[in-house]
Amino acid sequence: MVQIITDSTCDISHDRLKEIGVVCVPLTVHFGEETFIDGENLTAEEFYQHLRTSPEIPTTAQPTPHSFEEAFQAALEKGDDILCVLISGKLSGTVQSAHIAKASLESEKIWIADTNCACCSLGLLVEIAAKRAKEGATVEELYQEMNELSGRAKIYAAIETLKYIRKGGRLSGAAAIVGTMLNLHPILTIQDGLVLNTAKAKGKKRMISILKELAMADGVDENYPFMFCHGAAEENMKMVKDCFAEDYDISDCYNGYIGPVVGTYSGPGTVAVGFIAKK
Repeated sequence: MVQIITDSTCDISHDRLKEIGVVCVPLTVHFGEETFIDGENLTAEEFYQHLRTSPEIPTTAQPTPHSFEEAFQAALEKGDDILCVLISGKLSGTVQSAHIAKASLESEKIWIADTNCACCSLGLLVEIAAKRAKEGATVEELYQEMNELSGRAKIYAAIETLKYIRKGGRLSGAAAIVGTMLNLHPILTIQDGLVLNTAKAKGKKRMISILKELAMADGVDENYPFMFCHGAAEENMKMVKDCFAEDYDISDCYNGYIGPVVGTYSGPGTVAVGFIAKK
């Protein structure tokens, strides 16, 4: 068998990960002197409560190599091959930690895929990998498929408030104030493993519709499902799904909750869509 291992930036719930048989190695979140394990002693809901009341922006940290060693060892003891499907190495040192753990164990049964993705584009790849593993694909077949699909996995995320991007140092205070006054919402994407601002929308209705326009411009490969995520914004996500349902079959879509690591930088109210673009 092939054991799929991912990290907590995939933003798939613990219940869903258990259902599809995927092991998650969590990142950590620091609020001042307090340290939390993403998804273990800090749920996404609790995180957003902390975020709204904390006077300082939290920081995040990659898993340690030891965390990956433990996950790898457990799978190897069962005789499984291992495929790691992980956040972009340009956004986090998570991939590096996994490689250090692999080298320490000196096992050729561990394959590590740097997806150049995060959030619901990563989550979608994890869902696809888990499905293929259950269908009997080998670890080498899965690794090759993940590398191919990583180049076509897309994400667009609409940011409702500029407050947290500014707090995190990714936007000047003046720009955030002007943007808020003008009711502007940045639309972010990940390209070549890095987060880019790809568009701006004025007002929530336009913020929702532009997500679909960007997806349509890329060309959606409808052989694969969508994945929709939100950060404490169920109403916004429903609006996005309703908008996409006008042009696409989303009956088999996956749903996720933007967790503490991604949410540290995007803030509450964010909605995102992940999909596979046509070749």
